[in-house]
Parts: sequence; C-alpha cells; structure tokens
Amino acid sequence: MRYIYKYILVSSCLLASGSVLAEDEAKSVDMADPTAVYSSVGARLDADGNFDVTTGFSWGSNLLLAETKDGFDALKFRYAHMNLWNSIGVYAESKIELDGNSGSTASIGGISTIQVNDSLKFHPVLVLGGLEIEEDDWIATSTLGLYTRAKLYPGLSLGFDPFISVGESGYNSFSADLFLSYQMGNNQIRFGYTGSSMEYDDLDYDKSFDGEAYIQYKIAF
Repeated sequence: MRYIYKYILVSSCLLASGSVLAEDEAKSVDMADPTAVYSSVGARLDADGNFDVTTGFSWGSNLLLAETKDGFDALKFRYAHMNLWNSIGVYAESKIELDGNSGSTASIGGISTIQVNDSLKFHPVLVLGGLEIEEDDWIATSTLGLYTRAKLYPGLSLGFDPFISVGESGYNSFSADLFLSYQMGNNQIRFGYTGSSMEYDDLDYDKSFDGEAYIQYKIAF
C-alpha cells in the first residue's frame, strides 16, 4: 500500500510539472513567505538519504498541499484559506503514517502576520488537534509556533520556525527548522537543519532532540 501511495504522488507531481511548462506567464510570489498562496511542485533530500516530493494547488486565497514525509513513510495534507480577516488565515492539516501504527495527526488552527519592517516578519501560529499515540488511541494536543522570516538580500531569506506542542497524559514536544533560502524567479532552493524532541509520560517515552540537514527545491506557478 505504501508503494501505491508513492507512485500516485510521484505521478501527480509529474503532471503538475507539465502544467508549469504550459503556463504562459508565471505568477510572481515570495516563496519564503509561509502565508503566500501559489501552486508548486518540489522535492527534498535529507542527510539520512530520505527523498520526498511535494505538490500544491491554489485558487483565489485557497491552498491545497500534499507531500510525502520521512522518505514516503508518511503523507501530509494541508488546506489553507489565507487572509480571511485582517491578515489572519486558517488551515486544517493531517499527517497519515504509512509505516507504523502511531504518529498520525489531525489539527486545525490559525496563522497571523506581524510585520516589523520591510525585512522582518513574524507569523504566529496556534493549532488544536489530536495525535495517534498507539493504534486507534488518540490524545488531544495544542501547538504554538512562530514562523520567522528575515530578508537578507533580494531573493535571499533566513528562516527560523520553532514549535511547541503539549497534550494529554504528559505529552510534550518541540521542533525547530532553521534554513537559508534563495529564490530566482519562481525557483527556490533551500538549505536547512531541522529536528525535534518528544516526551510522553504515560508510555515512559523520552526522545532527546535529534536533527538533520536537508536540501529542498521548489518551483512556483
């Protein structure tokens, strides 16, 4: 079943790539902005050798994103409606684990924009949802995060995205993504380091912070 999902997603990305080539005029977007709405295809490779693909489709202020995670071990889907009210957007997100009976998530939340100046923006995030800790056993969770974007030079951006989650029965986790991205036209390349830690008292589980470097390419249309 995992490989069926894999081939479906890869095929979807190839079809979307064809749409890119067919576009007469590409839309200019800031691809470092987490609230930007645009269609895209991309690929990512991390230091562990995991290869993943992503594809996004946009219409109006809406965005539908599908991507593989951890080398096709999971699928992640997101629907977002940005700038719904006073620069506040809402989105729903779900991750489906294909390799294992735990780790799937579902959540809904909001994102806002705080612009300090032309070069620095913060995007606070608050989401509520659930996490599958064992097969068919879910706990409620809440997550607070902050997307930070600093423009260093035209096309060159620095990002730092820390997220903290807490949940029932002593669950808590922390994740962070630090990266440098460069955009030329509608092409973006991103070099980063991401990692996470997690504790869950009921299962006596404690995972210390562990991270990895990655490279990602994306084209917008």
